[in-house]
Amino acid sequence: MKTSAPNRVRTLVVDDSPFMVKILAQILEEAGNFDLVGSTSDGCQALRYVSMLSPELVLMDLHLPGLNGAETTKYLKLLPNPPIIFMVTSDDSPSAQGMSKAAGADAFIVKASDLEAKIRSHLRDWFGA
Repeated sequence: MKTSAPNRVRTLVVDDSPFMVKILAQILEEAGNFDLVGSTSDGCQALRYVSMLSPELVLMDLHLPGLNGAETTKYLKLLPNPPIIFMVTSDDSPSAQGMSKAAGADAFIVKASDLEAKIRSHLRDWFGA
């Protein structure tokens, strides 16, 4: 009898802080079933990476140099099979939440002391256990 491997979720991290990229990669690794296929620090590069790497999940910072996370999300959500996008930001202002929602982000997560718990909760909601 053949057992199938659990579905792996291809994931891209977009954040201009190398430290935050490392933190998010660790959270994904510990959550299991998430393969980090790439990371970048700007929105324009994120658009290229999504077309090349076909991630199912993107963890996107809101405030990026050049094309910000909301603008990048808006473009990505126009794709035929857009990835699920979690906006992960330190900006918890109502305007940041509004921009993220208007852009089509699937989740809005504030970088805070409970970041790992928040991300894991959203991962469970979208991808199961």
